[in-house]
Amino acid sequence: MDAQKTVYLSFFDGIDPHKVNRFMQFTTDVIRQQNPTELYFFISSSGGDVDSGFVLYNFLVSLQSKMTITMHNTGTVDSIANVIFMGGQKRYAAPNASFLFHGVMMNMNGGVSRTMLKESLSRLEGMENRIARTVSQHSKLTEAELGALFMQGEGKDVNFALQKEIIHEIRVPSVPPGALHMAMNVA
Repeated sequence: MDAQKTVYLSFFDGIDPHKVNRFMQFTTDVIRQQNPTELYFFISSSGGDVDSGFVLYNFLVSLQSKMTITMHNTGTVDSIANVIFMGGQKRYAAPNASFLFHGVMMNMNGGVSRTMLKESLSRLEGMENRIARTVSQHSKLTEAELGALFMQGEGKDVNFALQKEIIHEIRVPSVPPGALHMAMNVA
């Protein structure tokens, strides 16, 4: 039986379909090559595309039956990156890290019909509800509290995150001597 093997991975970027596909391919390659018992992600992201964020969250959750997924906020976790962050069974944050929850935005170009506006509003509300439901399942934040945070649009510090169990511990990021640490290049 193999001993505990943790691989440390750094991801510092926004979220879009291309970057999520690269993230999943990189992670799959690491798993195949290194056979870890834990993937420890150092993450900082301003967020981005909601649908892509949920794809990555579900990918991370799917790995939990094979290994431990650990998330460590090393800067800022904003927007849909909060959902991705919740994909970790263990969640930490650097003492000076922050979290930002805000409402979903949608770009609209050209003319818009009443039906298109109605569909867009329904989609926005649906995305916000999915985000709130997912984060509330993994923390002490209620869906109502998250709705209020979406309207505030202000950053929250690690003490708030610890109190609301977004994180389990405030911890300075570190990689043990001799451990494998890789940075994802998602460009």
